[in-house]
Amino acid sequence: MTAPALVWAAGPGEKVPDMATRQVATVGLSAMNLFFAGWYNDNKWVFATIVTVIMGLIGVIIAFVTDIFLKRAGLDVSKMDHHE
Repeated sequence: MTAPALVWAAGPGEKVPDMATRQVATVGLSAMNLFFAGWYNDNKWVFATIVTVIMGLIGVIIAFVTDIFLKRAGLDVSKMDHHE
């Protein structure tokens, strides 16, 4: 019953900025922040690719560090053998 009333109540709304043309202000940034902001401002595809690769590498590093800690704790973290 209230759905039509909600639809008709919608006005023109606020204009949402296009995220493809958004730029990050680099004033006051230094080191790595400036480095990533430059990539983001120059080419978003390169930025997205580099961030994705870095996230994958960090995941692999976390997995190996966790593996080392679990081995030192005495847990068997090797691959499982499937006998069918």
